[in-house]
Amino acid sequence: MASIEDIGIDLGSSNVIIAERGKGVIFNEPAVLAVNHTTRNIISMGQEAYQMTGREPTGITVMRPLQKGTIQDFDLLSLMLNYFVMRVVGRQLFNRPRALMSISATSNEIEKRQLILRMLEAGTRRTQLIERPLAAALGANISINEVTGRMVVDIGGATTDIAVISSGEIMARSILDTGGDAFTEALIRYIRLKHNLLIGWRSAEDLKSAIGTVDVQEQNALSLPTAGRNLVSGLPRQADITSQECAEAAEEPLHALIEGLHSVIEHIPAELANDVFDEGILLTGGGARMRSLREVIEREMQIPVHVADQPQEAIALGCAKVLERPGDYTRILGDGRRR
Repeated sequence: MASIEDIGIDLGSSNVIIAERGKGVIFNEPAVLAVNHTTRNIISMGQEAYQMTGREPTGITVMRPLQKGTIQDFDLLSLMLNYFVMRVVGRQLFNRPRALMSISATSNEIEKRQLILRMLEAGTRRTQLIERPLAAALGANISINEVTGRMVVDIGGATTDIAVISSGEIMARSILDTGGDAFTEALIRYIRLKHNLLIGWRSAEDLKSAIGTVDVQEQNALSLPTAGRNLVSGLPRQADITSQECAEAAEEPLHALIEGLHSVIEHIPAELANDVFDEGILLTGGGARMRSLREVIEREMQIPVHVADQPQEAIALGCAKVLERPGDYTRILGDGRRR
């Protein structure tokens, strides 16, 4: 294995994404594990475990150790992170890489210290932490050290992190329980109620990716046959789900997201609000890729909205970017430990 340079890590509820300094994203897998719930033995991790979702054998549970930005099982999260990083870094005896990691704002100091120690065990020589909105902005090529205020909205799987950044600091922030998963859950509920059809998580994700939209005014109607279990007969059945239905299903989480944006803007100083109006809102995170989301937010907020070129990878790319010139960002880096 070739020597790995310094790495930036986005430890998210849905995915763990790793970018190498100067080279871009080199790892992206679901943040899930398949666990034997009797012995607590880990059966598989990442993509292999995700493929088991909805098809778990008896006694096996596919789980996310990080849910809604909160660590549910620290030991499993640490083992998963250690495994992923070791897959990337390998057994380098010399020139161990530095790592910069972005984790949830809800993680406490003890959890942060323990995760840093696990990173050292995985093969890094030093690990530091960075706030997610700052990394997301940098990964979208936004200069965070300028005095002009910028609003960054990172729509992850479990949560949406809304922040206004100025002079390298987070001036205002709100974390919503409405991420991409909320739209998936809403779609499953909608289809269950309207079609008496129970579909699995992966089917809903595939449907959302293929024809999903959040704009009820969209005229380009699409449909996709979707299989599930008939809640009346209990037998397998298929129904044609339309993009219009996807948009109707999305109304509740979309409303929560837009209300969250309004709330943050209403509570920032007038000058920063004026900056946001002029510069617009930047969307990052996997949820930013939902069709028509940018257009709907722009229409509802009456503010320009931009989507990062690589929205899902923005945080990892931002971490890697900091490692190119760490001296420029000493104010925003958390203390790290060395090996």
